[in-house]
Order: sequence, then structure tokens, then C-alpha cells
Amino acid sequence: MDLHEYQAKRLLKDNSIRVPEGDVADSPERAEQVANQLPSESWMVKAQILSGGRGQGHFKGDEMKSGVRPAATPEHVSTHARSMLGRSLITAQTGQDGLPVREVYIEQAMAPSQELSLSLVLDEANKTLMLLLSAHGGVAMEEMAKKQPLSVAKLPVSILHGVDQQLLADTIDGYQLGEKASNSFKTLIGHAIELVKNNDLTLLEINPVGIVNDECIALDAKITVDDNSLFRQAEIRAIDEQSDRVGSRRRASKDGFNFIQMNGDIACMTVGAGLSMATLDSLVQFSGNPANFLDLPPDSKVNRVTSALELLLSNPQIKCLLINVFGGGIMRCDTVSDAIQVVNRLNPIKVPMVVRLAGTNAKLANRRLKEGVPGIVLASNLSEAAKLAAHLAATPQDLPSASESDDGWLKKIIHKVSH
Repeated sequence: MDLHEYQAKRLLKDNSIRVPEGDVADSPERAEQVANQLPSESWMVKAQILSGGRGQGHFKGDEMKSGVRPAATPEHVSTHARSMLGRSLITAQTGQDGLPVREVYIEQAMAPSQELSLSLVLDEANKTLMLLLSAHGGVAMEEMAKKQPLSVAKLPVSILHGVDQQLLADTIDGYQLGEKASNSFKTLIGHAIELVKNNDLTLLEINPVGIVNDECIALDAKITVDDNSLFRQAEIRAIDEQSDRVGSRRRASKDGFNFIQMNGDIACMTVGAGLSMATLDSLVQFSGNPANFLDLPPDSKVNRVTSALELLLSNPQIKCLLINVFGGGIMRCDTVSDAIQVVNRLNPIKVPMVVRLAGTNAKLANRRLKEGVPGIVLASNLSEAAKLAAHLAATPQDLPSASESDDGWLKKIIHKVSH
């Protein structure tokens, strides 16, 4: 689970790490109101998307506009918010379509005398934490480690005993910060380590750490939480439950299937993780852009498949739906076809749909789909299905109107799933 910057900073503040005062806004009017409420003479307006490099990014159709901008007046804050909200921000991590900006974060502008960076990550090989420190703030830690590996200090952090204090002191002394700033940085690091341990974080990155009047302040923050820990993390779970972006993941977990949102426009549904990965690889091979990873367990019934389909179709960005199922053992292809019919009858599917079914009851399932779902495209193998889906996503077509046929068996399925 990834947090937006404003959510991460609230968590930092609650754990004794100082951050600039700020608040989130979803409209230009609210952004200006926040600016007027903050004790500041200048502000920063930051687009909130789950991606790094926002400051170097640009908005779709506007190559010159950054996702992080200074503002000298509350009116300028409102203007920047208006130009960001509702548009897609493209960064080095988002792909060419970017990510939509639904909220902006307004905070006090700070003028640090020096910038540092720190990151706490899981060292899976050694089963511990690793603290990464650099005297260069505002630069991506990954890039810094590649270009100047000696500029990034790597300090192991014991889950039980923390970081070696002498090693930490020697590292920070090399940055020549002065006694007050050095002590402030050590204190911040201590709070950061406790935050990671107590909240089951798999990543905490504060970059840059700004030094203002010899005090270290988190000017930006990135946090990733272990999903499996949410049952014992009430505070973070509350953030999770209030966030629209994670609703799909929580719904998938509740309904018993695996789902990961991606940035493409071809929704994918398969049975089995291996087949899911092969399907995504095939789409990419034919220049398609997967919108998600969705893996149904082989014991899925019609109601679970229906839920998965509704989740995929709720994404307004998709241009095609690809279903690739091999019915083996207890998984039957007619279960999938029945779910497709239910969803289409209750709310006609308006995007092109490519279906490849093989294995148990595949012939029956394909016949039902061909007769009951107008416009459906049936493929005989994965390669053909991926190629067709990529083509249809690139050149979307209008689907025929829904069939008016009255199938008794379908009515029974709809009634069973709906009640």
C-alpha cells in the first residue's frame, strides 16, 4: 500500500518528525482557502499522484508545466491548482498517459540552507532494514547510487537493536552539518526507524530533508506499507479505507481474488498467476498496454467472477477487456461465460471484449457467449487473443445493441447471484 505525500506527512508528523504545515485540496477554491489559513508568505502547490519525479514531470498537452510549483500569493495557489486538477501528470514513472490529479497539496514554502536524503528499505537478503543516507537531497536515491555509489552510505539496521550509533555518528560527521543540525538529523533518523518498525513499512523515503535554522524538516516523503499488516495498523487502515484509489484492491481482497492496478487501457482477467503473467507479457509483445493484473482462484464461482468483471469495467480508462481462462480441474469455463452473461445483461458491456476459453466445458461456454453476448470476439489461443485485444484497444469499435433473447437459464443465474 502506497501513500500520497500528504498522507505520508501526516504519519510523519504524528511520529514526531517535523514537516511543513499544509493541507490537501480538491478544488481551486479550497486550495486558496488552505493557503490563506497557513502561516506563510509563500507556498508550494504539489500534484498528488503515486509517482516520483513530479517536479520534473509535465501535464498531458502542456509540456512546460511541472507538478510541483511555488506560489507567491493565495491567488497564484488557486491558479496552479486549477491548471493541475483533473489533468494527467506524466513523469518518468507513469508512462505516456500519466496519472490523473484529483488532489493537490498546499504547504508552506521552505528555504533550506542544505538538503540531505534518507531512505529506509527492507534488505530481504539479510532479513533486516537498511538505512541509506546521502548529503545530496532532492536527487533520486536510485540515480545517485548508480552515478555516485560512494555518495550513498548504507547502514544496516537491526530490528531489535537499531542502527550502530557510532557508525551513524561517523557518517553524519562527514556531512559537516554543525552540532545542532547533526543532532537534529540523528533524532529524525531515530524517529524514522521507529516509524518503520512500529507501522510495518516496507519503504520510508524522506528526500529531501531540509535544514532550516539548524533543524531537519521532511520536505517530501514516500511511504509504502506492508498490505499484510493492515489488520494491526488501525491508523493506516483508516487512511486506506478513506482512499478511493485503494477501494479496488480492498474489494478484490474481500471477494477472494488478486488485483493490481496498472496504467494501461486493456483490462485483463485470468485464472492462475502464471497464466496472468503470460497474458500480460503477450499483450506487451503485441504493443498492448495492460490495465491490471487480476488472478482468479481456480475454485471461483459465478458471483466471484462477476465481481471481478464489474471491478474491471469500473475503470473508465479501459478500451478493451481481455479474458483468458484455461478451465482445468475444478475451474469450469461455463462459470466464466455465465458471469459474463450476467454482467452484460445487468449492465451491457460497452467496450470491445476478447475471450479465450479452453479446457473444461469450453465448447459449451463459447456457444453461450456467441449466442448471448453481441459483439464478443472469441479467440482460439493466447497469442490470437492478445493480438486482437491490442488491435481493438488501439481502434475501438461500437458494439451491437444487447440481445433481447430471453434465456431461462440466464434468468436463473442472475437471480441466484443478485439475491
